[in-house]
Amino acid sequence: MDKKKVVFYYPDMYVGGVEMAILNLAKRIYKDYDLYFFYRSISNLEFAKELAKYGMPRNIKFRQPIFECDVLIYCSLWMESDDYLYFLKPKRRVLWCHAMIPPSGNRFYQLPFMRKMDDIVVVSNAANSTIPRGLYTSKINKKIHTIYNIVNVEEIKQKAELETPELNLARDLNISTTARLSHEKGWHRVKLLCDEFSKMPGLDWKWYIIGEGYFPEEVARVHTLLDRFPQVKFLGRKLNPFPIVKQMDYVALLSDFESWGLVITEGKILGKPVIASDFPAAHEQVTNDINGVIVPMDNYNRYRSIAYRIVNNKDLYKERLKTYDFEKVNQESVKEWKKILDKEKGE
Repeated sequence: MDKKKVVFYYPDMYVGGVEMAILNLAKRIYKDYDLYFFYRSISNLEFAKELAKYGMPRNIKFRQPIFECDVLIYCSLWMESDDYLYFLKPKRRVLWCHAMIPPSGNRFYQLPFMRKMDDIVVVSNAANSTIPRGLYTSKINKKIHTIYNIVNVEEIKQKAELETPELNLARDLNISTTARLSHEKGWHRVKLLCDEFSKMPGLDWKWYIIGEGYFPEEVARVHTLLDRFPQVKFLGRKLNPFPIVKQMDYVALLSDFESWGLVITEGKILGKPVIASDFPAAHEQVTNDINGVIVPMDNYNRYRSIAYRIVNNKDLYKERLKTYDFEKVNQESVKEWKKILDKEKGE
């Protein structure tokens, strides 16, 4: 019996959370399906080579011949994605939604696109809750599945041991953030916490930033932090950030919103407590004052007390970090994905 053809489409592949989710799922299912990875641009050839181990990457920037497939997985929410796929003839369409639906009227811009889908996969209960409920969306609501993204636990641990970069660590506190340099990643909150650390007499601390910016204003944003705080170190993009993360006291992700914080999961795998902003999905990953700290979005008056908790409780949070069975969750996610991919048209 021929394998089903499954196409993943993500317009612009860099090496972020969506791309890693695609790769991690592909590693688990490639023996059962013929996989194709369609994109219009890709920033990293090493990542393209990694994808090629599990399927066929294809740049569709230019005109393409007609391509028939069993399942087309849109890894982008935006409805204009469909315009570039005129040549694809899928039997079924699946939206893999890695983003929160915008809380403004823009959410209704997405609904016509979502109504075309046979199934919709969201990556957290928080993301699920942002999809409107009502008469107009009743058909959409029946198609929605919450499936957590797969993480390769052993691979992360192995990569963490490949090297030990010389970082000249601080004596008292070391934090890392792995994220794009864009505004929504909450760099103003990083600044506010850095202000509080700087006011603590005798505290030796450092905050390492791993990531890249695609626009001048994004690069300027991190340089503002570097100019103000000599303790902030910018390490640029790292294909393997885990040897750095393993040396930290905390991982931090202070975004305005996340549908699922991959950085948080990776940090927990390496035994690191978490500093996260108060986006809804953070509460599915972090228990405040148990395995880390949840930082308010806007109540900046509380940042001083939070900074003291971060400094004074790091060992306590690490001890309380529960052993979480990531592999059990991975297996359940693969099982749910296969149910969706194995459906026939009309099911």
